[in-house]
Amino acid sequence: MSLAKRIKLAIRKYFYWHFDFDRVAEAKIKKCIRLYHTGGPIAKYRARLLWYRLQKTYTTSYPPQLTVGKNLRIEHCMGTRIGKTAVIGDNVRIYQFVQVIAKVVGDQALRDKHARRHAKIGNNVTLSCGSTIIGPVTIGDNSIIGANALVSHDVPPNSIVVGLNQIRERKASQTLPTFSTNPWDNDND
Repeated sequence: MSLAKRIKLAIRKYFYWHFDFDRVAEAKIKKCIRLYHTGGPIAKYRARLLWYRLQKTYTTSYPPQLTVGKNLRIEHCMGTRIGKTAVIGDNVRIYQFVQVIAKVVGDQALRDKHARRHAKIGNNVTLSCGSTIIGPVTIGDNSIIGANALVSHDVPPNSIVVGLNQIRERKASQTLPTFSTNPWDNDND
């Protein structure tokens, strides 16, 4: 590899890792959740402080009490709200303005303090821009929640949800493209 190409690649990597807003936010969110679940009382306090800063800086809310699987991918964190009793599976991809919120009727929250109030999201699920999941529903594995979809019922595995609870079976040919975590890996220059 020539010197000019190595310099060009080094500059690209520098700008990618130091100035990419979304990747920095994703790393901080994952650190906050990891701190809360692996540490003692001081680590939990630090996780809460980091969470408050994340809310102010990135206008997002991923509380440290979340239960998250492996390979969570947060594409754009702006405006996203996830409830603290939500359970997120492995290989989940979340886009901007996603809401996973509780459905509380009357004094239900006061009676059932330990009940699950937010969604349980399965493995290999994609939550597209602006999608809203209300209440303690279960999203099945390998499902896609479409842009601006509203979900208030359980979603079976291998489904696509569009609009207002319109659940359709997902065909084998309907897959999302997979992306590298580093866009500079496939440099064709």
